[in-house]
Amino acid sequence: MEKQFSSDGFRKYPSLRDHPLKTAAQWLAGRALDDGHDQLWRVGDNLYHLSAFVATHPGGSEWLEVTRGMDITEAFEYSHLSPHVRTVLAKYYVRPAGVARNSPYTFEPDGFYMTLKQRVHRHLSTRVSREEKEAAHRRITTIQDRIVATFFLLLIATAWTESYASAVLAGLVLMLNINCSHNFYHKKNNWRMYCWDLGLLSSYEWRITHALSHHGYTNTLWDFELSDFEPFADFRVHPKSFFKRYVIPLSVLTSSFIFFFAEAVKRIITIAIGQQRLRPENLLPLAELIFLCLLGCPFVQAVKLWLVVHGVSSYMFGVVGIIAAHHHPDMYHPGDGPFQYGNDWGLGQLDAVRDRRDVEGVLLAELTMYGNHILHHLFPTLDHGMLDLIRPVFKQTCLDFKLPAEWAQSTSPYNQWDLFWGVFQQLARTQPRPLSRSKSD
Repeated sequence: MEKQFSSDGFRKYPSLRDHPLKTAAQWLAGRALDDGHDQLWRVGDNLYHLSAFVATHPGGSEWLEVTRGMDITEAFEYSHLSPHVRTVLAKYYVRPAGVARNSPYTFEPDGFYMTLKQRVHRHLSTRVSREEKEAAHRRITTIQDRIVATFFLLLIATAWTESYASAVLAGLVLMLNINCSHNFYHKKNNWRMYCWDLGLLSSYEWRITHALSHHGYTNTLWDFELSDFEPFADFRVHPKSFFKRYVIPLSVLTSSFIFFFAEAVKRIITIAIGQQRLRPENLLPLAELIFLCLLGCPFVQAVKLWLVVHGVSSYMFGVVGIIAAHHHPDMYHPGDGPFQYGNDWGLGQLDAVRDRRDVEGVLLAELTMYGNHILHHLFPTLDHGMLDLIRPVFKQTCLDFKLPAEWAQSTSPYNQWDLFWGVFQQLARTQPRPLSRSKSD
């Protein structure tokens, strides 16, 4: 297994990747084994002792607490635009790391990503006014708040009418709420990030499995969101049985209604065995059930309606998520060989992410259907409303680096159907993609 999937440039196959219990805690434990920096944090080729900085970290202590002992180079770079953070980091320098990084990604000063990041920082600092930034942020928060309010109104209607139709609508709106709140758990602690926890999910866990793992190492062996499907569904490129190639794909989308419940069961197990603690926000779904009962809905009926709400939300979340932007034969997956554009981290994101033209330009659709996804992956801590403000800078940088026309164009060549069908093609794929991998090439 380790030899079979060593071509993506990582120095070793991730420890605990194939453990049967796929959890955030397990991913962190594997990273601690592989990086082995004990009480220090690694950025680039150096080690830092950030313990004294944890409590005052502007992004919140949680990000540093969970990454102690790890190489956080990718997260450090994509989370901070301002060069000032390097001055702060230097205060906590301990010594050179002494060994090569496990990750193959690079952040060369004159490379694509660092050039883009510098230009984006300059653009937002000098050409975008404070009023424009506040307006962009306000557009996002207004949408999130209205979706949350709508969900609770539908929950009230569900309790009063004891209607399964209302429960289905509440489940659909809950999915929109969860997807929209994804914008907020990438940031420093804020109350809107906990809207994610209304759906049997955990914003704390997804900060690890999504913000740190998926965003840092998209579509690679270190991406938790690939390993989480395995061995049931296998997006990697290698020999697979007929059953895995053509039968399993048919059930991937139809079985997603159990996803939320499976996540809740895994959380209960990890809490029970002491891998993580019960967090107050974990009780929000239970509070919803109590809320239904307090509004006069009989307990048994409340449980049935609650199950419908979360089953519908889980199903829609799974469908939207799996066809969002990552699983298509044009995109890099483990087994495809070397990265198409080299080891620059930003180019690696372009190799594994796509946008969809049918959700572009409509902010509600972008927030709830993972639109504007390329720029979000390059700058995940930026408010989604800010991404259109930096698109001209991104386009010009793509032109300057002579990248395929697809990224400098105004409209993506991919639509929802392309990526829906692409999921089935990718699950069936056993051969590395050809050298030309862009749909527009």
